[in-house]
Amino acid sequence: MLYSKFTYMNKRLLLLQLVFFLSIATAFAQERIVTGTVTTADSGEPLPGVTVNIKGTTTGTVTDADGKFRVGVKPGAVLRFTFIGFAPQEIAVAAGVNSYAVKLQTDTHLLNDVIVTDGYAVQLKKAYTGAATAISGEQNENKPFTSTMQSLQGEVAGLNISNSSGQPGANVEVRLRGVGSIGAGSNPLYVIDGTIINAGDLSTMTTTANVLAGVNNDDIASISVLKDASATAIYGSRGSNGVIVITTKKGRAGKTEVEGDVEAGSTSDLPLPAAGEPLTPAQFRTLTLEGLKNAGYDQGTIDYYTKLYQGPSNNWYDLVTRDGSQQQYNVSVRGGDDKTKIFASGGYFRQNATTIASSLDRITGLINLDHSISKRFSISLGANISNVNQYTPDNGGAFANPIGSAYFLTPFQTAYNKDGSINISQDSYPSGVSNYNPIYIAANDKHFLSQTRLLGNLSIKWNIIGSLKFTSYVGLDDNILEENQYLNPVMGDGAPAGSGSDNYTRYFNYLVRNQFDYRYNILKNSEDFYIDLTAGYEAQRSAAYFIQSNSTGYPATQPSLTVSANASTPIVGNASFNDYTYDSFYSRGSINFKNLYTLSASFRRDGSSVFGRNNPYGNFYSVGGAWNLDQEAFFSKQKLFSSAKLRSSIGVTGNSQGLGSYSALPTAAYGNNYAGNTGQNFNTLGNPDLTWESSHKFDAGADFGFLKDRLTFTVDYYRNNIDGLIQSVPVSYVTGFSTVTANIGAMVNRGFEFDITGNPIKTPDFNWVTDFNIALNRNTVTKIYNGLPYDDGGFQTAVGKDLYTWRAPIYAGVNPANGEALWYTDATRSTKTDVYEDAQPVDGYQADPKAFGGFNNTFSYKGFTLAVDIYFNYGNYINDSWGGYFTDGLYNTEVNKYQYIYDHRWTHPGQITDVPQYVDGGTNNGEAGNYSTRFLYKGDYERLKNLTIGYNFTNQAFLKSIGISKLYLYGRGTNLFTHTYDSRLPFDPEVGILGASNLEVPQVRTFTIGLNVGL
Repeated sequence: MLYSKFTYMNKRLLLLQLVFFLSIATAFAQERIVTGTVTTADSGEPLPGVTVNIKGTTTGTVTDADGKFRVGVKPGAVLRFTFIGFAPQEIAVAAGVNSYAVKLQTDTHLLNDVIVTDGYAVQLKKAYTGAATAISGEQNENKPFTSTMQSLQGEVAGLNISNSSGQPGANVEVRLRGVGSIGAGSNPLYVIDGTIINAGDLSTMTTTANVLAGVNNDDIASISVLKDASATAIYGSRGSNGVIVITTKKGRAGKTEVEGDVEAGSTSDLPLPAAGEPLTPAQFRTLTLEGLKNAGYDQGTIDYYTKLYQGPSNNWYDLVTRDGSQQQYNVSVRGGDDKTKIFASGGYFRQNATTIASSLDRITGLINLDHSISKRFSISLGANISNVNQYTPDNGGAFANPIGSAYFLTPFQTAYNKDGSINISQDSYPSGVSNYNPIYIAANDKHFLSQTRLLGNLSIKWNIIGSLKFTSYVGLDDNILEENQYLNPVMGDGAPAGSGSDNYTRYFNYLVRNQFDYRYNILKNSEDFYIDLTAGYEAQRSAAYFIQSNSTGYPATQPSLTVSANASTPIVGNASFNDYTYDSFYSRGSINFKNLYTLSASFRRDGSSVFGRNNPYGNFYSVGGAWNLDQEAFFSKQKLFSSAKLRSSIGVTGNSQGLGSYSALPTAAYGNNYAGNTGQNFNTLGNPDLTWESSHKFDAGADFGFLKDRLTFTVDYYRNNIDGLIQSVPVSYVTGFSTVTANIGAMVNRGFEFDITGNPIKTPDFNWVTDFNIALNRNTVTKIYNGLPYDDGGFQTAVGKDLYTWRAPIYAGVNPANGEALWYTDATRSTKTDVYEDAQPVDGYQADPKAFGGFNNTFSYKGFTLAVDIYFNYGNYINDSWGGYFTDGLYNTEVNKYQYIYDHRWTHPGQITDVPQYVDGGTNNGEAGNYSTRFLYKGDYERLKNLTIGYNFTNQAFLKSIGISKLYLYGRGTNLFTHTYDSRLPFDPEVGILGASNLEVPQVRTFTIGLNVGL
């Protein structure tokens, strides 16, 4: 089997790796030379490609990918360091000093000093041919979000981030330059400190979880978002959806820096739109009785409900939500010398959510160590460990969902008895739409996840000779998830015996990489014309192991005994595994002439156990070029631009995400037992031709600078033609199966990205830094199986349409004469009908936005700072999945309704409104609540995502006298204001990629105060 071959290869590779590490430990460099590292003065990032010349001669060298250099010198020599975008620096070589840490100061240009890290190398954006955005970690430090990706929302053009749930630690949906697949995954690839990680929600029982919730924002040095082929083809069959590279902080030579911060505050739910507020008890009574009357019920029935709905009542939404709290504490140490550098940190984060039974605790720790063994060898070691404990309530239509209960329960079903005890009387909670008291469920059920993660890496670098370097790298991504679910035996899904489930999940993912880097100067004794070459071999294996157990029969009198050892009857206990491997060769080369012209190319050959035996390997490539016009002689003759760069790339990348580890293989399974005997049957048909989805990418971009680059403008046009999309297609039933997974479909994403960054005002006292970005994307399906459209969850997938195109009858409002709902019979909107079946479903609107972006500003005046971040989203429509329950007379006496329905319902002939007459059982014989464009709402909105006001006490003489180098006090508010464009909208417009509300934990607003101290 292919999998066995990869396992064998990995074992050989690990053996060779061990031999290599042992052999190089005895190596000793004989050559006596001057060495050092060149970094940026502000961030400490290494600078590759810096020219290091011996002043007065043509002898010199250039720094490698890690900013390191080595050069032979004579006594009294002066080294001159030059690099475009940085001020030149000269250092006289002192007797007996053979190593130097050089820190280059940036000049006034903004475009030139950006560094892009792609996981294989560090490159200056001036000579970079790809489309990528680099975000400094400092930009998002201390932000009160549980996931790094939440902080990035609105900061990168083309990066669409949706927080569909306010649950702390929830999975975050991310799309880069549109939806990348139909049947496979569309998430970007995540790389942390060189390791390709397992990302997303790895839990098996939890409502929502996110492994990136274990990464502390304060530990991040930079994030690079890689977009086009030139940037992502190096990742081969996993680069199509874009790549997000996260680099954690490292130590640096110089004074030891100790920094600590504390932040605490409160959280509250975002206010419900007025249209979506549940009815008050009095309003519910009025509407219910009106519905009975309109349905023709006799007076006795009406009198019964009149009396029933005059008793005690409560506001369920207020009962299932609460004021939450949030706190975080971080401390870090950074320092070192020219030989050894270290960064270490520890952090604690806690959020008590605003919905009952929802919370998160996180502990993180990071250590990064860099050490120069000798003049030729250096070693780097990193370890990032975290533990996240999470309580998550149900969502959607589950009776135990507290947010759903706020609507599915009537105001007259009381939460508490007169004596203050929780009400569990079946008289109050009879069988019906919802018969659970969410207060009791929250207190007695348990949905718990403990996720422990270790990210580790070890690399050894060998400067073989001259500009030839070798790096050997091992990365580890180890995830352990322990989940416990307990459902009490008194009320809820566990009644009457109680039930419990315990799941253990382990993902052991490791990656090994050996890479050669070489720089060759085409012109002798000159750094103006050179070639950079990279070649490497990479292998990765992820081994997942699952143990599951279920039990029932828990003691009703002992609610604290929730572990399965206390249950009387074990139901299920089993174990399983799920592994995959990748085996890759990659190479990359670029040629640079004076940073004026740059040409680059990359190639990767990927093999994987997830592909079919007829297509186990794939080839992926890119070609890119950049022209820095500002280096041309003619450029100085104009005064409008201070810098200008044109770039373009083409290439092919792949997507194997979501294929399934064994989808390509015909498999058989045991478990179909008969009469006590073991039974086996085929459970996967398999497809030997199954392979990756391919994206043929084209990108053309331009970067312009004005006013000495205090204002920069970036524009990109892209077109991604994606083919071989995964779909389930019908097969003959004689196979024993109805469908098979195959590479069938195709679609295209195309669009524009704009980014304006600037420092419009810069004076000794006042400074303004701003960034505005917007992305415009269009998705079009170009091929599906047999070309036949098909419906999928409210969408219709059809050639020529956006993948997420809503298909529904068009709602035409209300007949003023009788209050019945109307629909248009077809797309022409020329004829109306009051019979739902006569209304033809029509393609229209789309769930993914046509435009989105951010507007971020930071103002500084003397010691004061004001940061304002705004996110916006336009051009999509979102669906109310449960609207039929809350907008019509269906379940009239059992389910609460939206405020909009009460305020706008039809009550008399001649009334013009969009809400039908309210009738018990539903208007139009119950059809008014059927799915139609009535339940689609404009998803356009702007949100004040972050507002921070702070004061920096750093320059206070008193603080310096007691050893405090930094003291920053700030207050922060998040999600302070949201502006929407649909008065009918009953919920928050940020609902996720699929554009549907599912009664999730609401988004929250936070108010915190923080203090940052540096020593």
